[in-house]
Amino acid sequence: MSLATHRLLSPVYSTRPENSAPREDSLELFRRVAAHAVLLDISQTFGTSFVPDLFLRMAVRPAYLDAAWELFKDAVDLEALDARTRRIVALAITTNRSGTYLITAFPQAFRLSPVGLRKCKTIVSTIQVFQTFDCYLSDLEPPQCQKPETPGTASVPSTRL
Repeated sequence: MSLATHRLLSPVYSTRPENSAPREDSLELFRRVAAHAVLLDISQTFGTSFVPDLFLRMAVRPAYLDAAWELFKDAVDLEALDARTRRIVALAITTNRSGTYLITAFPQAFRLSPVGLRKCKTIVSTIQVFQTFDCYLSDLEPPQCQKPETPGTASVPSTRL
């Protein structure tokens, strides 16, 4: 189990006196349990001891994680792949130290693998869809999420004299 998964699944209640309030409310407990179930399914489906980064960062939103996982399984047709190819896909959607998905850092290696060119294109486009959707889900707008200008308007920088 990875360190991030361990933190996500850490005990919800600590040793405490009878009448003190729990650290987290029941909604938080439900969120953790729901995320854990999906993360466990992901790890078992890929046949790995880790959860790929693409899905691990979605664990804070269990409903989104579940929907994204189902979409990814269908788009890539994971059930039809053998165990070795599923593990290669898990590596493809894991990031390197700079935060780049390995499938985009080493595209030729994955295209020449049993995954193949067609599934690689599907995986990359699915990652792009998730990244775009993440922009709309986040409370803080990342710099790469630019709001389009309204037609007929232009940004005019302000000048001070």
